[in-house]
Amino acid sequence: MDIQYSQPVTSKERIVSIDVLRGVAVLGILLMNIVSFSMVTSAYDSPAVYGDLAGINWYTWLILHYVADTKFMSIFSILFGAGICIFMERAQAKGHNAWKLQTSRMGWLFVIGMLHAYLLWFGDILVSYAMCGMFIATMRNWKPTVLLIVGFVMMFAVPVAFMLLMYWIMHVWAEGEVVRMQESGLLSSPEMQGEIAAYTGPWVGQLPHRAIIAAMLQFIMFPLYLFWHGTGLMMVGMAAYKWKVLSASRSVRFYFLTLLISACIGFPLIAIGVWYKQQHGWDPALTRFLDSNWNLVGGVFVAFVWICLVMLVCKLGMFTFARKALAVTGQMALTNYLGQTIICTLLFYGHGFGWFSQFERVELLYIVAAIWVFQVLFSMFWLKYFRFGPFEWLWRSATYFTLQPLKK
Repeated sequence: MDIQYSQPVTSKERIVSIDVLRGVAVLGILLMNIVSFSMVTSAYDSPAVYGDLAGINWYTWLILHYVADTKFMSIFSILFGAGICIFMERAQAKGHNAWKLQTSRMGWLFVIGMLHAYLLWFGDILVSYAMCGMFIATMRNWKPTVLLIVGFVMMFAVPVAFMLLMYWIMHVWAEGEVVRMQESGLLSSPEMQGEIAAYTGPWVGQLPHRAIIAAMLQFIMFPLYLFWHGTGLMMVGMAAYKWKVLSASRSVRFYFLTLLISACIGFPLIAIGVWYKQQHGWDPALTRFLDSNWNLVGGVFVAFVWICLVMLVCKLGMFTFARKALAVTGQMALTNYLGQTIICTLLFYGHGFGWFSQFERVELLYIVAAIWVFQVLFSMFWLKYFRFGPFEWLWRSATYFTLQPLKK
């Protein structure tokens, strides 16, 4: 294969603001993922599972629900769409077969994601990204306005309709399934106690629960929900890249107005959802199938708030050290994402320290902060001597079927 295939992107070719935004996203996503690592699955949506409806744990859930839940995942998806445009444009500019490289790249990402999902953590996003990535690559030459409109329709219409349908057909569910749904909000239920026993036990004992949840996400939730929402966000990311929104090239006024409008739409929608959840007594079915739709929509607009904030910081040249630290963290996003899984499963699962279901929500923030410091420092140290992060190097070498030069 032509050696030009494997030449790394130079520092001049990198879009620094995208690296900074990716760094914010990969660190921010841990604020919510750590709940899935350390608590039973239903605690992600509902603070009622652990009785966190008052005091500091309630405010921890509430604040993170407003600023983090689905927001950083949305940013990741937007950046992934933009990244596909960038990758294929640069491949074509070098006279290479962009589709061949894209297929190889997504294929290996799928493999990494499957190993991640079934061997380490069911909450993997890489498998979904790999499958969506092949589909949206066919749209990379669409006009940005079309990408934006179609993207918004896809990310909201089908997922919301699916959730409403699931609630509507609950009356035909088997009685046992309805009972299991309602008991998912009770920590004392056999299902929740079984989950705690699984993840506080040995690695082999975790496999059945992890495999069931991962398969459910991939074979049910992906085609009916995740594909549409993820693809829509990626299309919006392509549009944002084409309009130079993600390169901090638009005016300060543009970013400020977009931030203001997005905040005025997003936060009230999330507030309505929280109000409904409280009015419905945190009923598991209503919370999952009806009330969470408000955050699904509002969360995307709050993601735009984060994007505009980062672009303003980059455009105005603020917080120089923080921008550099976040940029190198973003360059190693895959390594840091998988690294968070490795660290957290060792901390919370039985094959490590076994701290599963032992920390309060506010206490988890201290662990998040410690992991952030470690990952930022590790990224800065690693990229001082090497061209890629460890997993980025592995992914890139597999994509091009040749070992990449690692040392600088």
